Amino acid sequence: MVGYLVFMVCSGLAAVLANALADWRDRPLWPGPGRAGALGIRARMAGDGESWPAQPVRGDLWVPDGDGPLHFVDGVRSPLPVARGGRVLDTVPLRGFPHEGPLVVRQVTMVYEPPDGATVLRLRVPESAVPFLAGTLTGPTGPAAGTATRPPHEMFHLSARRALRAPRPAALALTAALLLGLFGLHTFVLGKHVTAEVTAKSDGVCSVRWQDPRNGGTRTAGVDCYGGERAGDPLRISARPWPARGEAADLEDSPFMLMLGLAVTGTGGVVGTAAASLGDVARLRALRRHLRDGTAGREPSALRRAATRVPWWSVAAGVLGLAGVGVLLSTYGFGTTVRATVTGTEDYVCQVSWPDPWDGTRQRAEVDCDDRAVGAGRSLEVTAPAGPLRGEAFDREITPWVLGAGTAVLLSLAAAGIVFRVRAVGGHSGGPARSGPRTTHDTDRNAPVSLGKPAPAPACADTRTEDVLDRAHLAAVSRLLASRLTRPAATRPGPREPDIRATGWWRSPRLRWLVLSSGVSWGGLIVLAITVGLSGWWWVTALRLWGSETATARATVALRYDDVPLTPWLVPGDAEVSFRTADGRKVTTDLAYGDEPDPSEGDRLTVEYAVESPSAARLPGDPGLDRGLWISGGVAAATVISVAWCGVSTARGMRHVLAAARGTETRTVGYLLLPDPEDAAVAPPQLVFFVEGENRPFALLEAVPGRSRSRLVDWLPLEGTTELRSVPGEPERVVPWVDGRPVWPLSPLFDLSDPEEERDFREYVEELTPPWIELPVSQGLRDDEANPVRGEGAR
Repeated sequence: MVGYLVFMVCSGLAAVLANALADWRDRPLWPGPGRAGALGIRARMAGDGESWPAQPVRGDLWVPDGDGPLHFVDGVRSPLPVARGGRVLDTVPLRGFPHEGPLVVRQVTMVYEPPDGATVLRLRVPESAVPFLAGTLTGPTGPAAGTATRPPHEMFHLSARRALRAPRPAALALTAALLLGLFGLHTFVLGKHVTAEVTAKSDGVCSVRWQDPRNGGTRTAGVDCYGGERAGDPLRISARPWPARGEAADLEDSPFMLMLGLAVTGTGGVVGTAAASLGDVARLRALRRHLRDGTAGREPSALRRAATRVPWWSVAAGVLGLAGVGVLLSTYGFGTTVRATVTGTEDYVCQVSWPDPWDGTRQRAEVDCDDRAVGAGRSLEVTAPAGPLRGEAFDREITPWVLGAGTAVLLSLAAAGIVFRVRAVGGHSGGPARSGPRTTHDTDRNAPVSLGKPAPAPACADTRTEDVLDRAHLAAVSRLLASRLTRPAATRPGPREPDIRATGWWRSPRLRWLVLSSGVSWGGLIVLAITVGLSGWWWVTALRLWGSETATARATVALRYDDVPLTPWLVPGDAEVSFRTADGRKVTTDLAYGDEPDPSEGDRLTVEYAVESPSAARLPGDPGLDRGLWISGGVAAATVISVAWCGVSTARGMRHVLAAARGTETRTVGYLLLPDPEDAAVAPPQLVFFVEGENRPFALLEAVPGRSRSRLVDWLPLEGTTELRSVPGEPERVVPWVDGRPVWPLSPLFDLSDPEEERDFREYVEELTPPWIELPVSQGLRDDEANPVRGEGAR
């Protein structure tokens, strides 16, 4: 338990240190330029396909120390100046992992229009840098104090304390190397080297016993051992000090594995940090040289252009795949098949010896084998590789298939990365004209937002309303959110389904999907299935033993199964034993055991079995079976209760929804659709309702987003009129009907006349529109709900 707690603490420390080291240079350490040198922000930039590629390009966005344009440098093309004083049209958060950990930086795409209005740029930057960049790009362009007479190239310099940058993989590798070094220092330097006695051995782990050199007490632990150790043999170990006192490590294999891990992680971290830091310095020098000499930059080579297009994971997979190809060719292509003598076996590994086919010297190595079928002294056919792997040996059964399959997967990943990137670049090769505005449907699907400029505002319209809950402002927010969605080539028609007012709910595909997605606890069913799979046999054993006549016998442990991650703490351990009953029958069955004793293969144990069902057996007095039954039974009961509760609550909510959909009380109101700003496919959109002749909403509700093929945002217009149906006496339970189709709600009606509800909704709308975003102005909105005019966002 102490070792487990230490492991958890070290894991948390690794995450915190890696996150702090990776973010150290990415965080803006000052509120603006002109304080401590230029600021280089890792970014990806895309343009209109003419002045700058439409496919995002990786590089650095450099902010000068003083007044002047920002410059984007990617190391291949000439630096691109980004003028200040423009407008930030939108900020789009990119979709990430469902659960983003502390090492995942949330990326945001800023849509920026320079002051000349000739193009629109998309800058993908870390979320923490958005407020700083928005203030810098849209702020005043007047010269800063003391910078009017400075040459442009002198405004870009990098202080020594910020020249070091560790990418996140390198930061994680460095942190792992640090923790491995601390582990080695604590275990092998501060630990006491003592001679222990081997008490048992199983699956490459030796149970050892030794006298504590600090207080003289007897200590027991398990250490790795892959030699010919047997019970009673001495073994040199390192007894670890506080806080892992009582734990130990062997002095043969563990130091080598520790040094190997330390070398790999340390080298990877140092190489990654050096490459990133030197790359930043090289790009900054190229920018300064460009500003000083006015050079246009040399034409990049085909290799450098390809390097900017191929993703890093494709390169890594390709390198590993080529290494696998080299091993296969060296081993099974140019190697020689020889007959080797097995000198020893140990846990699926055979030590073999053979004469070298090239010079006749005796070679020794270890190969994978079935040590139960191949014994010492027998011969085994192996492959002796040529070239740099000479002196090693590989089996001819499982290794070529495993190595070949892994190599094929890696090469497929490398090819997939290249193909996907080439297709993406090819889809962006023909950029639109700068002067022609683009609609949402004309935008490429990979683009996060439309690259078109907002339509000019009418003379009588204001670019931003005073109240964020005004209908014109909410309509502009609705169109802004809709522009971020990945739209189909044409607006999809609404889903066809039977009239729910005249038929059963099960005939509606959307209601069936809603019941299966929210009314069935799939996670609970999976947990229940895992629990039954792990503990079902032990429940059968307990039921057979309960109330039956039992007898005892001496059993031999024939096989000890490897513990699964949930054993032996949550469910008992498992071993196969064989014994003879009182009437002479030989029985082979599984046996449950707790933490102690820890049986090894060949041990003799006393078991208690049911006379009528001898396959049901247990260790007398061992609490492992009882504890596993209590824990697994509690988990199963809690899971069944949660599954039942989920079904009952969904049935209750479905009854209210169906009653409202078939209700007789109706009213016609206007609505606006607010899609979810991050993920409209799975997150519920909101319907905001307006009374005829009013510009402020009176209520809202969350709607079911729909399935991937019939998303609500793909067929429901952004604005229009709807008929709210409800049951008399329950005005908060409503179902909107639009064009004869129901919009199924996920929540009751939120009354915005409530001050708390209005405050929450106001804060939500304000979060959707940060102060640096200029909303597209509302067009064509009228207060006459009987004949609404849809704006450009309606479909």
